[in-house]
Amino acid sequence: MPSTTKCPHCGAQLEVRYVVLAGRRTFCGWKPCGCPGAVAERDERSRLEARAKAEEAAAKRRRAYERAGIKPRFMTAASPMAEGIAAKVEQGRGAYICGPVGTGKTHLASAVARLLVDGGTSVRVTDMLGVLAAIKGTYGGDGTEDGVLSMLSRMGCLVLDDLGKESPTDWTLGQVFRVVNDRYENMRPVVVTTQYGKGDLIRRLAKNGDEETAVAIVSRLSEMCDKYELQGKDRRLSNGKR
Repeated sequence: MPSTTKCPHCGAQLEVRYVVLAGRRTFCGWKPCGCPGAVAERDERSRLEARAKAEEAAAKRRRAYERAGIKPRFMTAASPMAEGIAAKVEQGRGAYICGPVGTGKTHLASAVARLLVDGGTSVRVTDMLGVLAAIKGTYGGDGTEDGVLSMLSRMGCLVLDDLGKESPTDWTLGQVFRVVNDRYENMRPVVVTTQYGKGDLIRRLAKNGDEETAVAIVSRLSEMCDKYELQGKDRRLSNGKR
């Protein structure tokens, strides 16, 4: 059994360490040896502890991103534009991110969402198809339509991806209006991605005739959000990195 009073690397006698408690000197261990082997061992232990803490912090962030609805593909999303947009969102200003398919809209919105989550803002990343599916899931089952919308309402920031992708029925349009109008009336920011400019989004949402509601939706988004238009070719089809 190795000695506890000698350095296991160089064999030197270790110096006793004492503390004074209530006027009495009390043994509290041995001072670390300063030989190269002992120093290297302590450095390696510190490195392993630091790595474990970093891995734990990364896992914690990942769980937070998952709870926010950020998809696995975008867990590490980053963009030079994201920091500026996130700062505005924290001040209550939303973002309307538009552009052709494959130009990185979801990537940018996810990068913004990551920064907000890291900063302590409650975030929900979803799309209207997901919201509509959640609402329909309450019919004849658990939960209520208002409960689904209330959960979204409580979020510090709501990210609505691919707005306009949903089929524009009267019922769908009514639900889109409820979600957007709730953010508007409660002055809570929303980040929207869409392949449509504002005029084209009105036409898309009003495809089945309810232009008044479509205009009301886009009007509210225009007042709440700054517009960010992305350009370029479809990066997925051209095998570019997002």
